[in-house]
Amino acid sequence: MRICHVGLNHKTAPVELRERLAVGDDQIGPCLQQLVDRPAVREVSLLSTCNRVEITMVTHDPDAAIASAHEWFAHKAGMDIESVAEHLYSLTTNEAVLHLFSVASGLDSLVLGEPQILGQTKAAYEYALENGTAGHILHRLYQFTFAAAKRARSETDIGRQSVNISSCAVELAKRIFGDLTGKTVMLIGAGEMAELAARHLHANGCADILVANRTLQRATQLAREFDGHALTLEQLPDYLDAADIVISGTGANTYVLLPEPVRAARQKRGGTPMFLVDIAVPRDIDPRVGDIDGIYLYDIDDLQQVVQGNMEQRQQAAKAARELLQEEAKSFLAWLKSLESVPLIRSVQQAYDMRREDELAKAMQRYLKDLSPNQREAVERLSKALMKRFLHPTLCALKGLPDDMEGDLLMGAARRLFDLDSAEAIQSAKESDELSSG
Repeated sequence: MRICHVGLNHKTAPVELRERLAVGDDQIGPCLQQLVDRPAVREVSLLSTCNRVEITMVTHDPDAAIASAHEWFAHKAGMDIESVAEHLYSLTTNEAVLHLFSVASGLDSLVLGEPQILGQTKAAYEYALENGTAGHILHRLYQFTFAAAKRARSETDIGRQSVNISSCAVELAKRIFGDLTGKTVMLIGAGEMAELAARHLHANGCADILVANRTLQRATQLAREFDGHALTLEQLPDYLDAADIVISGTGANTYVLLPEPVRAARQKRGGTPMFLVDIAVPRDIDPRVGDIDGIYLYDIDDLQQVVQGNMEQRQQAAKAARELLQEEAKSFLAWLKSLESVPLIRSVQQAYDMRREDELAKAMQRYLKDLSPNQREAVERLSKALMKRFLHPTLCALKGLPDDMEGDLLMGAARRLFDLDSAEAIQSAKESDELSSG
């Protein structure tokens, strides 16, 4: 079996494409079933965040599995395969495992080392379990993934600085306004990203925080924590003009904020500009809003400039973390290879034990008929010891086969050299004869 990983992220695809491919929580189950129904895909998980959509597969045929994943991406985006494929990365074996470890550790994030991605990776695994698309191999892969991410964050400096998308949005606001003291902020959405943004904004002196959400109860809970005010999304246009800063991060599939309410709010504010940051994928704010005079609209891809700060120090921590992840990936791949080598080793042992028994039986009938029971037992023990001694170097070599094309070729060669197909056919015939005579 092989691990394959196919996906795109903020480095390979613009937000316009990522939002077309974003998979909502209610869509993950059906998408997983579509993927696992492909003949080459044995197990599968799906990770969809604002910065990436990625598929992890267990397969016996990497080329066919990757082709199936490309077809799925193209169908989901409503585009031809060639147009989508240029934004996709397709990884196998060591590269696939290492990429998953890096994602979970925050090493592949827009904000290097951000902690939220580990929870999102765990959610992807849980969805695969709930929908029955994660088997023994994916289960073990994700246990290794979580352990590797934990080591990377605890044994290196990658997790020492609390940086995330929300904090970058606030940092960008500070670059625009300078001091945020006294500014009024409107948060659209009341999830984890909104809560993180609220904490950063409150810490930077924002005077009033408005929270608009689909359900008023959740908005009230978040607003109360920061002495703010809660609104429903329907009330949003009536209070929009009060906001100097708008940060939106809902899970909606359609635009939450259209040009007309923003234009009306801009007129009420006179000449005072508004700063809007859309950290959602799919996007919450209609891009045409950015064409309105006095409105400064940024989406999640615009945060790249903020991320560059303190990058050199974080890259040093990332290098140490990647070395650690390489060790963890090597351990997992050794386990995965053992799943293939163990049956082969067992087949070699069984084939040669069957041949040993045949030759010993012939010798007992022709040359050793007069041996006593004790002597027969001694000869039996000697034949087993010799077989074990002769096979030992070969079996050790099979246990250490590399997890790549060379390893596959050597395993195929071993089957031919030991004539295992013939041996297994003979054994099967014997068992069939025994059942018939019984």
